Amino acid sequence: MTDLFIYAAAGFMVWMCLDCIQRREHFIWIIIMIILFPVGAFAYFFVVKNRAGGSSAGGKTGFTSPTPIRKEVETEETLQLKQLIKQYNKAFHYEKLGQTYSEQKKFDLAIPQFEEAIQRDPEMLEARYGLAKCYHGMGNYEEAAVALEKLTAIDKKYDYGNAIFGLAESYRLAGNEEKALEKYGEVINSFHFFKAYYHYAKLLDNSGKKQEAIDYMKNIIGSSKDLPDYKLEKERFWIDEAYKFLRKNGVELA
Repeated sequence: MTDLFIYAAAGFMVWMCLDCIQRREHFIWIIIMIILFPVGAFAYFFVVKNRAGGSSAGGKTGFTSPTPIRKEVETEETLQLKQLIKQYNKAFHYEKLGQTYSEQKKFDLAIPQFEEAIQRDPEMLEARYGLAKCYHGMGNYEEAAVALEKLTAIDKKYDYGNAIFGLAESYRLAGNEEKALEKYGEVINSFHFFKAYYHYAKLLDNSGKKQEAIDYMKNIIGSSKDLPDYKLEKERFWIDEAYKFLRKNGVELA
């Protein structure tokens, strides 16, 4: 009977630990549950889990529970940058804080920092690029395109062509195929991105220019034969997609 109780208590503790991780509660609770076994797990249940409510997997009604507000835990880096902003109020520190939030996927927090940096220094291209990446990461491709339009107007080749390539991608993902086609054309005229060639060809096909699309897909295949192994591996997906497109359209290559 004692062994059964220990197993049940251990299972309950594991359940509470997983709940603690899922809720992003303070790590101290897990330490308490382990050290004060099994009392700590019961304490967590009544103080945290029971108070916040259990899982809402079943019993759905016409109303949904409000999404819990996620606590933003500041890191040492973000706290230092905020202190520097408070002291010096420089565009550089706003941009760095935006980059830090962006790396943490906290795009909603990063965007105001990039916007403030741009306002203070319109020539800070890193902030403009970071802003565009945030909008892209949130799936807001129209806003990403706007940010990249302004960036590439200043420096068309920013980030070795990735900025203008990102603009073409944003147009395509926003459903603006005409602008995407134009911008992909600019990309492939200056940069050798197989992904750009592939989507340019697909857009040509969508606009009724199938033979041109086939020619560009063949161009991908032909160019791939001269690639070094590391580059070939990197571009393998788009090469395979080009082959699929050609086979689908009755074109067989030796």
